[in-house]
Amino acid sequence: MSGKLIRDAVHGDIQLGSLEIEIIDTPEFQRLRGIKQLGTAYFVFPSALHTRFEHSLGTSWMAQRMIDAVRRGYNMSHDEARLIRVAALLHDITHIPFGHTLEDERRVLPRHDKDTDRVRYFLEEGNIGRILDREGIQGPVVEALTRGGSLVGDIAGGPISADLLDYLRRDTYFCGLSQYYDSRVFESFIVEDGRLVMNLEKRGVLRRDALSELVNLLRIRYTLSERVYYHHTKIASGAMLCKAVELAIQEGFEIEELRSLKDETLQFVLSQRFAAHPAIVHLIECLERRQLYRPCFTLTVDIGEDFRGILVNRFHYDGDLREEAEEALASSVGLLPDQVIIYCPSFGMALPEAEVPVRMEGGQVLPLSGSNNEEIRILKDKHKALWKFFVLIDRAASDKSEALARAATEFSGIGGDRLTS
Repeated sequence: MSGKLIRDAVHGDIQLGSLEIEIIDTPEFQRLRGIKQLGTAYFVFPSALHTRFEHSLGTSWMAQRMIDAVRRGYNMSHDEARLIRVAALLHDITHIPFGHTLEDERRVLPRHDKDTDRVRYFLEEGNIGRILDREGIQGPVVEALTRGGSLVGDIAGGPISADLLDYLRRDTYFCGLSQYYDSRVFESFIVEDGRLVMNLEKRGVLRRDALSELVNLLRIRYTLSERVYYHHTKIASGAMLCKAVELAIQEGFEIEELRSLKDETLQFVLSQRFAAHPAIVHLIECLERRQLYRPCFTLTVDIGEDFRGILVNRFHYDGDLREEAEEALASSVGLLPDQVIIYCPSFGMALPEAEVPVRMEGGQVLPLSGSNNEEIRILKDKHKALWKFFVLIDRAASDKSEALARAATEFSGIGGDRLTS
């Protein structure tokens, strides 16, 4: 495979083909150098500054290693292998600055792979679109990255995919966490009925070493969720950034502009263009000084699924209701609306990696979670238990924390019925 040999901090030397290099050298792809992989996690882990650029390169390399593994028992053509590598390389091309923060935490924007306008802009138009069209793979790449349901989609972004295998190592490495999986996990990848499966049996007997290594992947994924993705400081900083963008959109900021911005330029644009908007300026300045809002009221999964469902429907999926609640809570204790932020994650935190299809003893293929493994069940339950609802208060108004907590207690329905009525 011609191309370039590139030295990567996580995987060592990685080989990229000439087509991948041509795509990498486009302005659209180079833009990913300015978009951090972990958003605002650098407030917690100072070295978590790695970007979606190197993650995308690593994902393409992990895809090649998976291709090498499945080829031992599956006749994969050169064209199919090339398609998989390109799809893996481009799996994050539609990301914008602080993408997961804006898309998943406050639902300011649709998910990067579900936004049809963004998909068209990055994969069907412009430089990358022309390259893919010339190579005759534009349709298959878009299909794999937006719909899945194929071997290409499985390897590029399935439950246990090239994406996962890169970010587990990359995120733990740059966050300084001592977590590592054994490369022998690649030996378990096989293809059955055109889909990626992890083989946990040999001669009809369960390979417990393969099962243990697969469970280890889930352990690392849980550890990242617990210590990084849902760290309260990352949550607070991400919520503040989301609030600033929401206010900017209300003032006329066009979301299409995000396609050409990077993390730092987004914050600069918000602070400069909306210099006359005190709430936006305040939020950005607090982020730049690391004066982060603090939780003053918290709810956990102990409130029960029904109550949690009410909270999620009202404050995760309905931005207008969330804003109304923030304004009402702030007003009740004499604060400005932007000094109170509600954070409510989605209802489902189900560790999707546990649903990877595996071939068990006797050749039966089923989701890993159906293997009756007690540790997997525990990991799934622990992952669901990471759900937390926060009311955050401006650090400068910390003297109002207790009053706001009392107001939130009443407002939430624990001490009153305004939310649940």
